Amino acid sequence: MSHHAPNALRDASLVDFASQADAAQRTSVIIEARRLPVTPSPQALARHTAVGPSELLPPPVHARGAAASALSEYPACDMNDLEACLSSLGLADDARRNDLNGSFVVEVTPPQLRVLAQAPSVQAIHSNRHHRRSVG
Repeated sequence: MSHHAPNALRDASLVDFASQADAAQRTSVIIEARRLPVTPSPQALARHTAVGPSELLPPPVHARGAAASALSEYPACDMNDLEACLSSLGLADDARRNDLNGSFVVEVTPPQLRVLAQAPSVQAIHSNRHHRRSVG
């Protein structure tokens, strides 16, 4: 039986873990929510295509109000959809949400990992080597 690894799984160890049948095993993973596409404004495209260093900096404090309200209307990623997916798998209560980088840290079983790897709200899944909980 040949099968390829889902695109969301970024570590070979996770691909191996997801292929296991033992649902009692758990591993800690970082699940990144899918980034929504960013469309540059027509004004930015009409101005020029090169990006100068000043355009890479955040806007001045007085100009941030409009940008902040635009961000709240259009979130950078599908955190709520991903949280709903985690909830449907019974994982939302134990998941640690990180809005700063649009991810959740959660312990999953191989079957749960396979479902998450196929979820449309998932951008990538990485091993969480730094915060793995010890079993015991």
